Amino acid sequence: MPSWLRTLSLRNKLVLTILICLVLPSIVSMNVSSLLTRDAVRSQVADNSQESMRIVNQIVNGQMKNMLYVMNFIQFDEDLQLSIRELGRANDQTDKGDVLAYKQTIFKKMSTVINSFGNLYVTLLLPNGEYVASYSTFAFNPNEFLQKSWFSDVDKASGYNVKWIGAEPNYSQATDQPYILAAAKPLRINGLTYGYVIVGMELSTIQQLFDQYKNNESMVIVDGQGRILVDKDSTTIGHPFPYYDQLPAQDGSSFVKVDGEDYILHSNHLTPEWKLVNMSPYKTAAQKIESFRKTDFLIQLFFLILFGVVLLYMVRTLTKPIARLVQTVVRIESGQLSERSNVSGGDEVGRLGYVFDRMIDRIERMLEENRREQELKRKAELAMLQAQINPHFLFNVLNSIRLKIMMKGDSENAELISSLSSLLRMTINRNNEYISLHEEIEINEHYIRLLNSRHGDRVQLQISAASDTLLLEIPRFLLQPLIENAYIHGLKSKAGEITIASRICEDGRLQVEVRDTGVGMPPERLAALRNHLDVVPTQKFQETSSPSLSGIGLHNVFERLRLIYGHRFDYEIESGPDQGTQIVLRFPQQAGKEG
Repeated sequence: MPSWLRTLSLRNKLVLTILICLVLPSIVSMNVSSLLTRDAVRSQVADNSQESMRIVNQIVNGQMKNMLYVMNFIQFDEDLQLSIRELGRANDQTDKGDVLAYKQTIFKKMSTVINSFGNLYVTLLLPNGEYVASYSTFAFNPNEFLQKSWFSDVDKASGYNVKWIGAEPNYSQATDQPYILAAAKPLRINGLTYGYVIVGMELSTIQQLFDQYKNNESMVIVDGQGRILVDKDSTTIGHPFPYYDQLPAQDGSSFVKVDGEDYILHSNHLTPEWKLVNMSPYKTAAQKIESFRKTDFLIQLFFLILFGVVLLYMVRTLTKPIARLVQTVVRIESGQLSERSNVSGGDEVGRLGYVFDRMIDRIERMLEENRREQELKRKAELAMLQAQINPHFLFNVLNSIRLKIMMKGDSENAELISSLSSLLRMTINRNNEYISLHEEIEINEHYIRLLNSRHGDRVQLQISAASDTLLLEIPRFLLQPLIENAYIHGLKSKAGEITIASRICEDGRLQVEVRDTGVGMPPERLAALRNHLDVVPTQKFQETSSPSLSGIGLHNVFERLRLIYGHRFDYEIESGPDQGTQIVLRFPQQAGKEG
């Protein structure tokens, strides 16, 4: 068995088997029928030709009616007329935005009709030089139509009449055909012309239709002067049809001799000036035998389709529950635990689906209970950690302030006392789990001011926060551990610069950065830190860091953000020896846990 066959699903194997069993007998039957009728003599050429002409005439007339429909739609649609007249009154003082809006309205309205036909190219010309085209005008300016020799005849068209132009050199880059069949119509109201609509149609549809006939047959469209407008061979377009003078004056048939062989000419008027002409050899053909063969083929095809539809329906009915169960398993594997197969019934598959759904319900409940337990545990740990205040740090700060007050009586001491008061107030107040970004930055400004008072070195805190981020709410004391880490480990408690930056990412999340100009970290130290931040909370990172103001380390900061924002939180840490350290946090703007 081929490898590709083994990889097919059960449903596809059943469908393939059914198709082989149904199609193979039909193919054998058609070949036998063809073998028995291959020597039959063709007959009734004139009747066959008339039938061919009738079918082709309907199709071609349908294409031309599409062109008329588009022109009439543009002329009589009230909404479209309003935009056309406004665009026609545009001048140099008209706002460019208004002109563009009118064009877009006209283009969208035209597209609703043109898109349903697919092979038409519509141009709307206005007397003030404005135009709207359904094709690219990069290489062609539609105003060049005004210089065409036939354009004066368009202006002379009376009433709602249409000027059938004929084969026009291709002006649309959407097709590589050398010619387009074109027609034009003036737009008038109360006898005044306010625009022109020109519709071009690709010749491919008609040419493909003509190309279906044998080489000894010829079907063309000619104009009133006998020039070929449409032929399956584009090189003959524009040349005279050699037997035009032998066509009947009215719709009908006539006979001509070509190289000693009789041919029958059929012609039908498409417009008052255009004719559809078919030229085919007058030979006998096995029309009746061919008709019987076609009837037999259609009957076989009908039953083939009927049996195929019934069998495919039965196969789909039997395999649909299995396929649904497989899709459910795949979604659950990807993490969508809320998915259920909803397969039920008294058979084995129904019972399997029911048991599977109940099992997933129990697993989901267990996971939810575990998540709640972990969340409660995290919040309890966070509350405990936030409740801790390092008395040694507070003592040192107060002692530094006391010494400064004793040595000099400047306003700096009052500012330090104010900073300490603000910091203690924010530390003790835990009524709100979230605060605005500008409040968090203000806390850290107080914190840096206190650090500078405690140590002789000056740490510069630079703020580069986008204005649209300052009022966004973030978890309390999110930045202080990062600032402390930058001061103790980055700057080594020496002079330097720490920067807080924020902006809105392209995906709508808030990005907060903390950078320092400190000693940085070697690659192995950076890798160890990243591993530490990605492991479970019970694992410890081997580092010697002094206690922080709130007791919250880097790991707790990242765990808090993961707990609050889930997978929408991510981070980056970049550092190098003597290059400082940069920590980037990204999380949603909306405070609180995602649903």
